Amino acid sequence: MRLWSLHLLRKFNDDIFLARVVFRYSNRRIKLVKIASNFALFVELTWIASCINYIVSLSYVFKFGRNITLNYFKIYAQIDRIIGTSYNKTVKAKIMKTSVFIISISYVLFIIMFLAESGGVFSRISLTIKFTNYILSTLTVIEMSANIIQIEYRIKAMSDILQDLFCSFHSNKSKVIDVVGSKNWFYFSKDRETAKIELSPSKILVYNHFTDMIWLNKCYSLLIEQNSFINRFYGIRILINNTLHLFFVIQAINGTVRLFHWTFNKLPIIPLIVTLLSTVNSAVFVVCLVYRCETTYKQRNEIISIVDHILVDKEIDESMRSTLAEFRTLVHTRPIEFTAANFYRLDYGLLGALSSVIITYTAILLQNL
Repeated sequence: MRLWSLHLLRKFNDDIFLARVVFRYSNRRIKLVKIASNFALFVELTWIASCINYIVSLSYVFKFGRNITLNYFKIYAQIDRIIGTSYNKTVKAKIMKTSVFIISISYVLFIIMFLAESGGVFSRISLTIKFTNYILSTLTVIEMSANIIQIEYRIKAMSDILQDLFCSFHSNKSKVIDVVGSKNWFYFSKDRETAKIELSPSKILVYNHFTDMIWLNKCYSLLIEQNSFINRFYGIRILINNTLHLFFVIQAINGTVRLFHWTFNKLPIIPLIVTLLSTVNSAVFVVCLVYRCETTYKQRNEIISIVDHILVDKEIDESMRSTLAEFRTLVHTRPIEFTAANFYRLDYGLLGALSSVIITYTAILLQNL
């Protein structure tokens, strides 16, 4: 009996020792988890991506340098000598409106995130990292949008010149009635109503439609080079930004769903507002950039449509017809497209793909709760 009691006592002491070891190991594990979570707040994926984005920006500055950038703007000056400067005020206004809109949304998000800050060293560092990332993303989107607007309105000026050429030609003697008799029929907008069409070199030399088309070919070729420069200069940064914004939206959905599940359907107001604004901010960045690209693609389609009307409905000589056909082939086969480092094209299809990814992730997350 005494031996049995000693055996039980020894076993009890061993169990207590094992429990102490497990408890200490659990405490250490909890501390390690806390340290890891704090380190995750300190060194986030977004911060790493922001550093990569900034390093890429600096590398392109050193790679292209001042001279290449100056040549980039000199090409715009050369294009403006050909097609005129009828949309300069509109371009400045569009760039200003886009910049103010994007900065305002980011500024509101910064203020609410700062007010929602709970304190602590790591949380402040995390907030600073997020601010830095949002600032870099904001500047990249604004700069890219400004360059897209420059190309968009120069294509629109070329479209206006083609509309004037269309109205100056006589209709052919076909039995089909030409119902398109005014240039206002083509894609009328307030910008076109206030713009004054100029074609400087051809007016200085001799007013000749054949000469006009040669200059338009030259302008479009230069715009293709500008488009290539923009894709090279901003492609990787846009790829990083769009990937980051996708992560932001998924992270916001993940946090909201889990917080909604853990708090028994009672969400805190301030974190919910911060999450919602962060999602809206990321969505606005991507949508604004895609919208500007789509408006540029629309101007290109307008040029092809007007050239088709001239070739079908107007009486023109063979040299002019061949020049127009060459111009149409150039516009059709060498489209101005904006890509993210040649991985994908910036268009509405990209928004559909991102939306499908977010919806699929949300459905999987809800099923696994």
